[in-house]
Amino acid sequence: MNQRGFTLMETLVALVIFSLACMALLELYSGSARARAAHDSMIERTARAEALLLDVDLARTFEASRTGADPDGSVWEVTMVPVAAELVRIDIKVTDRAGRLAHLQTLRLPDELGLEPAP
Repeated sequence: MNQRGFTLMETLVALVIFSLACMALLELYSGSARARAAHDSMIERTARAEALLLDVDLARTFEASRTGADPDGSVWEVTMVPVAAELVRIDIKVTDRAGRLAHLQTLRLPDELGLEPAP
């Protein structure tokens, strides 16, 4: 007897294989979307930290510590610590709602921050 078409078992096996392939592709897509969101958040946090550093440069005043929050839920902290007679370390940390951190650190001369250099 010449058989034409697919049996029910062949159709079910093909459907299971197709379903597994679709699930793998959806997982790959969702992982890519999560990575993209984390990347975008890092760009935003870094830009905010750079803006805070620009504020420090424009203010030209020494503040040991300053904190704040933005409307998007991110929290930032700026700390200044004299590390030597000739240098002040500035740490800027910006944390988003998910707890991801962007941290910038730089050095400035005391006179750039309105401090008198130590003799």
